Amino acid sequence: MKRHLTLLLLLAALSSVLAPARADDDDDNRDRKRLDAAVERGEVLPLSQILARVKPGIEGRIVEIEFEYSHGAPIYEIYVLSRDGRRLEYEIDARTATILNFEDDN
Repeated sequence: MKRHLTLLLLLAALSSVLAPARADDDDDNRDRKRLDAAVERGEVLPLSQILARVKPGIEGRIVEIEFEYSHGAPIYEIYVLSRDGRRLEYEIDARTATILNFEDDN
């Protein structure tokens, strides 16, 4: 009986830990579908076009890209590791490929 109770407690603990991960996956899937639909409608440039336009002005290696809506505007956030090890963040207007903001975390 103790063994069953221990197993049930372990399963309950695991399910509470895994539930937020599933919620994050649902959010990611919803965001991806929203982005795909916006690209298809022509409201947002595809990432390949964004990179073709802004990459020549970015020094360093792109390590992460995120898409979000900021104040209702579609934004690509591009995180770069500079040649000297600094972490840089570019906010790009997803409609025009214009660099809206630049941050140097150092």
